[in-house]
Amino acid sequence: MATTFLTLVNDTLRRMNEVEVSATDFPNVTGFRAVVKDAVNSSLQEISQKEFEFPFNHTTGTLDLVIGTDQYTLATDLKIADWDSFRINYDESNNHGARVLKQINYDSYLKRFFERDAEAGTGDYDQPIYVYRTLDNKIGFTPKPDATYSVSYSYFAYATDLSSATDTMSVPDAFKHVVIDGAQYHSFMFRDNTQQAAVVKAKFDEGIERMRTLLINRFTDVRDTRVGRLLNVPHGNA
Repeated sequence: MATTFLTLVNDTLRRMNEVEVSATDFPNVTGFRAVVKDAVNSSLQEISQKEFEFPFNHTTGTLDLVIGTDQYTLATDLKIADWDSFRINYDESNNHGARVLKQINYDSYLKRFFERDAEAGTGDYDQPIYVYRTLDNKIGFTPKPDATYSVSYSYFAYATDLSSATDTMSVPDAFKHVVIDGAQYHSFMFRDNTQQAAVVKAKFDEGIERMRTLLINRFTDVRDTRVGRLLNVPHGNA
């Protein structure tokens, strides 16, 4: 069972010898207990930022392509896209076959396809073959779509702040203690207790490294493919 925001806050308060908060009072807490709520979210954000490829940050998105429109906005919570994952989904109703899209970088798009797409009329539209990312962080497809297509893709998302008492963290429960260590660190820093902050910060950093070892680097003989697949700007060649 996933750990709730209320549990994370109360576990942190208890470690710091502070009075816990009830579910009824949770939305309106003030003072140090409000600080601890923020500290829990800061801890979750820091864990996510330390390692973008934690599996609990992995999710999928979809885009609905329309005829003649080649550039679209990506998911708002997208941190890193897996550019090898973009694919047109099979659509029996429109007789569209599935297709894995090839990534190209923006320079390649400009050199090879920009002029063609800029001058394309409806008769030049076709099922997209390539995907690219623009300089303003949009996602582009070429050729321009000749029909409606559903595109799916995988990505690693930014952590979402918890808000209500019953909100649950995406971090596995086995690492709840790491989240609480981080929350204590931020809480001690608020109190300007740098000595205690340093103690829990060391535990927090150690815990994140342990998470990385257990959740990502389990197999030392597997090559790390993130450099090639998971950049903010695609760099592959067509």
